[in-house]
Amino acid sequence: MSRRAVMASALGGLGIAAAAGLPAAPAIARGVAGIAPSVRDNAASATVDAVRSLFTPAVGRTFRATESGGGASDRTIDLVLSAVEDIADSAPGDENRFLLLFTTSGFTASDGIYTLRRSGAPQVTLFLSAIGPRGLTRAMQAVVSRTA
Repeated sequence: MSRRAVMASALGGLGIAAAAGLPAAPAIARGVAGIAPSVRDNAASATVDAVRSLFTPAVGRTFRATESGGGASDRTIDLVLSAVEDIADSAPGDENRFLLLFTTSGFTASDGIYTLRRSGAPQVTLFLSAIGPRGLTRAMQAVVSRTA
């Protein structure tokens, strides 16, 4: 899958979940724990659109992020979700327009497309940008801004 295709999926609302006939992303985000195990297991391995309700309860939790270069040298890092924030000029709490802030340590983070995974939740592919001073501890951010 090309970077352009991933960006269209993550930012344009054209998720793989819709193509695969999975329930809408907010439904997955709200109810992964309360659905049948076979559906929950499939949802955890499927890539869905990023929605606020998927991330808000995970503030302070660790995500495993794999850089999507497609090769054997793909980098995997652990990110801690530190905040979910509103984007200026968007409705407070908007499911489709928000900012994610992560912290990471152990290497100099680089901008790129990452697939984020967390136990019991569906995986999400986002473009993450490194922010702040270079060093062994650095913040990363993802901006989700699309129309529903």
